[in-house]
Amino acid sequence: MAKTGLVYHEDYLKHDPGWGHPESPERLRRTFQVLAETELTAKPNIVILKPRPASDEDLALVHTREYIDTVKSLSTSGGAITADTPVPTGTYEIAKLSVGGAILAGEAVVKGDAKNVFALIRPPGHHSGRNYGGGFCYFNNVAIMVEYLREKYHLRRFMILDWDVHHGNGTQDIFYRDPTVLYFSTHQMPLYPGTGYLDEIGDGEGKGYNVDVPLPPGTSGANYAYILDELFIPLAEAFRPEIIAVSAGQDAYFNDPIANLNFTVHTYADITRKVMDVAQNICKGRIAMVLEGGYHLEAVPHAIAGIIATLAEIQDYDIIEPRKPPTQTLSSEVRSRVEKVKSILAEYWDVFCKPRTA
Repeated sequence: MAKTGLVYHEDYLKHDPGWGHPESPERLRRTFQVLAETELTAKPNIVILKPRPASDEDLALVHTREYIDTVKSLSTSGGAITADTPVPTGTYEIAKLSVGGAILAGEAVVKGDAKNVFALIRPPGHHSGRNYGGGFCYFNNVAIMVEYLREKYHLRRFMILDWDVHHGNGTQDIFYRDPTVLYFSTHQMPLYPGTGYLDEIGDGEGKGYNVDVPLPPGTSGANYAYILDELFIPLAEAFRPEIIAVSAGQDAYFNDPIANLNFTVHTYADITRKVMDVAQNICKGRIAMVLEGGYHLEAVPHAIAGIIATLAEIQDYDIIEPRKPPTQTLSSEVRSRVEKVKSILAEYWDVFCKPRTA
């Protein structure tokens, strides 16, 4: 029986940015508690995978040696990369373990040890570029996973779906000129880090391989199926990646303390199903999801549980909405932005070219 992998290590709880910081150990502690209480961790078609720390050589697949040394040095005595990204003692080793969790997720899928994987890891990574960190991120977990799979397993085409509420500026920067990695991000705008505009489409050979869909505050999860159907799925079918990686941050949830979108717990299960369907058609179902943000300590564990139950195709799992969600309506503004993205990408992707009339 093909299984869904769940990457987890109890040492992820040791990273503590300090009292009141949103990216707290409670995110994972409460999530794993919900997974145990709902008996997902005991399901025969879910296997827990225990990662090892990434090596310095793994980090150097993406990051400069100077930046790696900076994080390592700060980690010995404590410090900070940016005002919102402190480096407590021991951060370097935990961040390497987080990278190792992402690598394990991708490797398990490529080797066929699991049909798909959710990496329940921290600290997150998508705000970290080749020579910088920030936004609670130290090393770019997803980007290093991609480069590891490229080097060790010779994969040639990768697609990254980033549904975190914040734009993954680090991931975008890393692959901005790379036509072998199609990066697709939806994110609230305006919001940190202030990047991810419609016209950021890549550079050089990578033009057309970076897709940003900024969402106005208040956008509900009901719009996401439309975005996937109109943009993500046609691109995936045209590009035909060998694996789909997901930067899975659940901070677009309607009560998240540091954002203003209106997704529900069910939104994440629904969009997971859509990604699974397209992955089954184009890349043997290979999906590696990597946790990014999500800071509502009551709801995010249930959102992650719903994602994992969906990945594992557990039909009788009862997804819990801990709070009454707002009305889920389609947005004319989102539709307008989707059409704008299509017009921009039509130069690079035939799938968005309007048929000519006689």
